Amino acid sequence: MRHCVTLVMLALLLATCVSPLEAGEGDAAASKENLKLKRQVRELRAQMHEMQKRFDAIEAQVHASSAAVASPAAVPAVAAPAPPPGVVPAGVPLPAPTPHGRTVGEAVKGLLPGPVTGPTTWRVGPGAPEPGRGVIVPSIEGVPKVFIPDIGAVGDFTLRQSDLRPGDPRYNPADDQFRVRDGQIILFSPIDPYTNAQISIDKPDRDGFDIEEAFLVFNKLPWDLSVRAGQYRPRFGLINETDTFQLPMIDRPQALAQYIGDDGFVTPGVNVTAYVPNPWDAALKADLNMVTGHNTQAFNHHAGQTFDFAYIGTLAYSRDIFRSSALSVGVSAAGGPGPGGQTYLQDPFVQVQYVPSQRQIWTWNLEALLAERQGVGDHGLKASFYSLIEYNFWLRYHAGLLVDVFDRPGVPSGSEVGISPIFTYFVSDNTRLRLQYAHQTGSGPDRAADFFFTQATFSLGNLKPLE
Repeated sequence: MRHCVTLVMLALLLATCVSPLEAGEGDAAASKENLKLKRQVRELRAQMHEMQKRFDAIEAQVHASSAAVASPAAVPAVAAPAPPPGVVPAGVPLPAPTPHGRTVGEAVKGLLPGPVTGPTTWRVGPGAPEPGRGVIVPSIEGVPKVFIPDIGAVGDFTLRQSDLRPGDPRYNPADDQFRVRDGQIILFSPIDPYTNAQISIDKPDRDGFDIEEAFLVFNKLPWDLSVRAGQYRPRFGLINETDTFQLPMIDRPQALAQYIGDDGFVTPGVNVTAYVPNPWDAALKADLNMVTGHNTQAFNHHAGQTFDFAYIGTLAYSRDIFRSSALSVGVSAAGGPGPGGQTYLQDPFVQVQYVPSQRQIWTWNLEALLAERQGVGDHGLKASFYSLIEYNFWLRYHAGLLVDVFDRPGVPSGSEVGISPIFTYFVSDNTRLRLQYAHQTGSGPDRAADFFFTQATFSLGNLKPLE
């Protein structure tokens, strides 16, 4: 702008100066005119100078305004207009809708035994509400107080056909039918970074709904301890922690089922698991349980006894062998009240896995059980064992052979032997089909028998894949 004004003024000056020169320099009138023009030029220069100062002032104001816009601190804060009634401002969480009818919490509460903790103030990690039961738990600030845990469901369908006849103590025509053998709803949730909780609602074939498992796990205690409390499956041998629908065979081997039941140990109590320090830094773990001795098949607990608790412990060692194999070996022991004194169970076990390729896995399980208690026969001592070898020979195909040798409680002497080839096809990670044949010898009043089983199992939701 400054340069444009200067050029205009110079053009006017030139035009003014040229006119008198053309009139002639010798004329007096022209001389007087020249003086007049000079005076006008001086006045015009003064005006130009004044205009130049004004333009400089305007330009300085423009630069100052630009700098103020670039700096947020220099811009005065303008209060945002209040939102219209009923409109939530941007960035503010929407209020929770008012529930209508029966809430999810009320529905789940009806399934749980006893009172459920109401919404309070904080929430926890790998699995349970604050001290208490239920799925409506306290929450950390900014985290919803009501949350939905991971939910899974399991269905286990079987068909058994046998050649048992009336008069055999094992004969039950209801067993040779299609059966929805088991159904479960499993709820799991972290309560906080240190605690998990799980509840399993079970519907066996011929019984009503019950709570199979309901426990808390405290997994980040000092000295790398892990504590579980509630009703759960304690570790005993190789497969007691495995639910029936997850077993690698149709039923739990009779070498175990005859002494700890078809479902194994599932009992209320407290469990502590710890790594055992050793100079070789080997993977040596101890698992200790103090439980209620209500497994009548194992301990024959009777009301009125003063010794009400049973104790279960496991010492296990595992390691890799060679480049494609793994070994797990250990021993479990249990002791508790019996009808005429104490009952003791010892269970040594070993598992070897050989993985020559990603599509080929060999697994061998060997587990034995020695039972010592009143009333089992043979001076209170009975011994049993089973061996299972399984070959995952293609992506979804498994073939196995189970050898099951056991002494039946109450029978003076004699062992029974079961031989079972097993074929399993995994339709997917969550759907499984299985065929199993079993030939079982007899002892005492039991004669030899043959059994044929089919099984279909599925799992829904956030459950680990079927095994």
